[in-house]
Amino acid sequence: MNISNIAIALFFALIPALAWLSLYYHKDYKDPEPKKIILQTFLLGALVALPFLGFRYFLPSISNGSMLFTGVVGVLIFAALEEVTKLSASIFIVTHHKRDFNQLIDGVVYAVTAALGFAFVENMVYLLSFLASGADGVLFVVAFRSLGTMLAHTLFSGLAGLVWAYAYFSKQISPFQKKQLLAFELKDFINREILTLHIIRQNILKARPSRRGGHEKRVLVLEGVMLATFLHIIFNMTTTFELFGKNMTFMVIPGLIGGFLYVSYLFTKKLNQKILKVV
Repeated sequence: MNISNIAIALFFALIPALAWLSLYYHKDYKDPEPKKIILQTFLLGALVALPFLGFRYFLPSISNGSMLFTGVVGVLIFAALEEVTKLSASIFIVTHHKRDFNQLIDGVVYAVTAALGFAFVENMVYLLSFLASGADGVLFVVAFRSLGTMLAHTLFSGLAGLVWAYAYFSKQISPFQKKQLLAFELKDFINREILTLHIIRQNILKARPSRRGGHEKRVLVLEGVMLATFLHIIFNMTTTFELFGKNMTFMVIPGLIGGFLYVSYLFTKKLNQKILKVV
């Protein structure tokens, strides 16, 4: 393997990741998380990316040339697994450092950090493959992967992390019966969370953890992952497939800008206030 290619890929994957991490970290200026824990979260996010990259390497041979199989696995299934994995890395770190998890915005910080670790490894491997192919346009690839893909990872995971933090600080209610859980939650998820954005409007934006019934914590976290996965799938489809022979990547730009402005808004004093966990 070409040492110069490794150095180039490492540089252009790591520098943007650290730049995004620094930007998000300094937004949480009122009560920043310990740098040691942030580093651990970043490294764990990078570590959990390795199995995905290994599977993607063998995906063409597994699919036997089936474009449908490759598309379904690469665009749909991978999106769900990535969001679950990135958020799980954040939760794992927090379970060992609960004292520092004392704000709703902390969920965003940890989830974004794990996502950047994941995106760093993903981008490095992608750039290595691109450089080895000898194709032109490496600067465009670096720009898109650094500004587009990395930002998208932070937005999807940041949203899931926000709902996770909301669930963490909310009142625990009695679990639903298993036989009623799926049907009830699917209906409730569509009616309340998607159609009315109830959680975001009534609780998250107002920094009010729920003190009433309505959700079990674990189910609420699942809803956050589902919403992040849905957005991730839209991003994958838009940047992967063509419509009438034209690439549709440009369509994600307004969404990325709007998403970044929204996440930046979350770092206001409303979500930067220390709160006690409601049990």
